[in-house]
Amino acid sequence: MTYQELSEKLNAYQLAITTMSFDAQTVAPIKGAPIRNKALAFLMGEYFQLLTSEEAYKALKEASTDENEIIRLSAQETLIDLDKIKNIPVEEYVAFQQLKQDAQQTWEEAKNTQDYSVFEPDLIKLIDTHKKITAYKNDGLSTYESSLDDFERGLRQTHVDSFFSALEKDLVPFIDTVLAHQSDKPALLGAYVSHADQEKISELVMNHLGYTKDFGHLGHAEHPFSSTFSINDTRITTHFHENQFTSNIFSIIHEIGHSMYNHQVNPAFEGHALANNMSYSMHESQSRLLENMIGRSEAFWTPLYPQMQAIIPDVLGDVSLQDFIKAINYVERDFIRIEADEITYPLHIMVRYAVEKKLFSDNIETTNLNKVYAAAMKDYLGLEVQNDSQGILQDVHWSDASFGYFPTYALGTAYAAQFMHQMKKDIDVDALLIAGDLKTIFAWLKENIHQYSGQYETQDMIQRVSGETFNPNYYIDYIKTKYSNLLSIQLD
Repeated sequence: MTYQELSEKLNAYQLAITTMSFDAQTVAPIKGAPIRNKALAFLMGEYFQLLTSEEAYKALKEASTDENEIIRLSAQETLIDLDKIKNIPVEEYVAFQQLKQDAQQTWEEAKNTQDYSVFEPDLIKLIDTHKKITAYKNDGLSTYESSLDDFERGLRQTHVDSFFSALEKDLVPFIDTVLAHQSDKPALLGAYVSHADQEKISELVMNHLGYTKDFGHLGHAEHPFSSTFSINDTRITTHFHENQFTSNIFSIIHEIGHSMYNHQVNPAFEGHALANNMSYSMHESQSRLLENMIGRSEAFWTPLYPQMQAIIPDVLGDVSLQDFIKAINYVERDFIRIEADEITYPLHIMVRYAVEKKLFSDNIETTNLNKVYAAAMKDYLGLEVQNDSQGILQDVHWSDASFGYFPTYALGTAYAAQFMHQMKKDIDVDALLIAGDLKTIFAWLKENIHQYSGQYETQDMIQRVSGETFNPNYYIDYIKTKYSNLLSIQLD
């Protein structure tokens, strides 16, 4: 088997798996789940057997010294990943994949009924199976260190702990300062906006961002996500809340950040591992940059806001642009991570991280994990969880066993601030946004970040883009400067 033949087979399996997974979370009937999940797990098993076969290893080993840089680097990347998983028995791998598919349905049922007991048996199995699967890996790392490494190669608990310590020291105390300077919560944040009007707003925002139907698609899911089928097929989802219309807006902007990253990868990477092997923290840096640093700015909304006012005049007709900007940047300690403001958002990540460290480092019992999560919400956010849909059940990522994933959200946000600092040095971002020119901004992102996909390790990318190593102070300074300007806060 040649490298080309192997790549074509793997890509065919991956496309089928991605298509079925997207379908399952968007439009597929719930009663078809058992058969669908079994078929999906089977395909994943076939993909796994092919990737871990002796023929695949020989093809990749030969390609790892190829004169073509894309082939050589793709083969080398795949071999690194292959070395980690090659000892996992295929039957256990397949069973784990089916468990995750089944758990998606039980999580959704549990969340909608606010009944953790529906999901707890699956969650216990997921945790136990994850530990067992990880033990097969040939990476010499502890269970949780290995889990972190899956999402950003080289990421360790010491890195995460150091980063969170910086936020707790310099940013968390700032929350109280902001809260003391805010007025009452703006009424528009709880205003009723129909499903139909939110669809119109969705189209407005997508068109403004250049997210078009020739390479994109908007679906609906319980928990918004993006999914990449190929460089020119990058789909997103959203969820409509009729009394929280801004949730849809920022879900869409966030997911488009992910989607555009995949869409703007070097076309020569298509069909190779380099096409979609960026770290999760790098991916989150692009979604969080677009969602918050651009999407919540006054400059971004200057050309767009009158058009949205025209769609929902009963909600926004008497609301000035400046008041709208204050509203979408309103700060409060709230239960739901994906709805959180920029300052309290990292606290939600700290909650999940604290729980996961206890699970995998302290080896606490997996029963009644909802109570452990609720206690962490109290510790970090000062909130008393009223039901588990406000707590442990709020995130779908339990059901897909994404342990070690959550720190990438916070790290990616901090990376984004450092990238944004550099972008503003290179181009006049605010002037471009006021002019409605997103093309130039996406061109900068493509030239400096997107085109490379995962060609370079995360820390190397930060150095290449900004000319220096990762510095969390860019994020801390960004937050303090933004909110001090927004609320007329005098900084020391």
